[in-house]
Amino acid sequence: MPKHLIRLNRTLLALLLMLPLTALAQHSQPYLSESWSMVPKADRTEAFWEGLKEHMAVREKHEDPRDWYVYTPMQGEELDTVAVRACCFSWADMDSYREWAAANPDVQKHWQEEVHPHVAHYGHFISQISWANSNWEKDWGPFKFFGVTRFELEPGEAADFDAVRDELSQIAINNGWGGEDHPWMWAKSVGGTPTEMVIVPFRNFADMEQTGVVININDDGRLTMASPNVEAIEKARAIVEGLVFEAEAGQ
Repeated sequence: MPKHLIRLNRTLLALLLMLPLTALAQHSQPYLSESWSMVPKADRTEAFWEGLKEHMAVREKHEDPRDWYVYTPMQGEELDTVAVRACCFSWADMDSYREWAAANPDVQKHWQEEVHPHVAHYGHFISQISWANSNWEKDWGPFKFFGVTRFELEPGEAADFDAVRDELSQIAINNGWGGEDHPWMWAKSVGGTPTEMVIVPFRNFADMEQTGVVININDDGRLTMASPNVEAIEKARAIVEGLVFEAEAGQ
């Protein structure tokens, strides 16, 4: 396991619902995203989805200023989890959104009455997006699937990881890997266990068979890459394995 990591986790998410689909990521501020995870009660899954769809319509009727997206895992663990995410806004926007919620109490009332009774438990998360090290334009897509790799870091190791992330991303961008064929986004958690995430979107299953550069971090923390640019590959490999990954004896 890499010396800076507590756990490395991968998830493939599918986009199911949206309210409404008006804006995707852009390479500028604002840079925050907010998400809720929830697990429907085992015997109330159908009622949960019916209530959630109705609730999306209620938010649209009340002119919710945020675009909410609903995802479910396609592989991995905890397949019964539902994620609801909004992006992108500033800290000041968080205040104005609370004001909108206070001025529209019927929205929360509908949730409490029609959705909450069917939920077993929740999670709440805020993330900061690193646009400077991401390769994602708002007019790309539409994307249906999202591969999410989470790096849970040891306390005090976030700065070292960020330095590696920044340099590795810039190598990719500066060597022509930053086009529409290879989008990615970096984000980090606000509060809780220090967690970094890289999100790779796909339009369909066929899109997952990528050509050109392929960057992958295996379960044992080893970097594998494939690209015509051998020099860039070796530099990237040295950065990742030299600064982040602790070499095992004899390798």
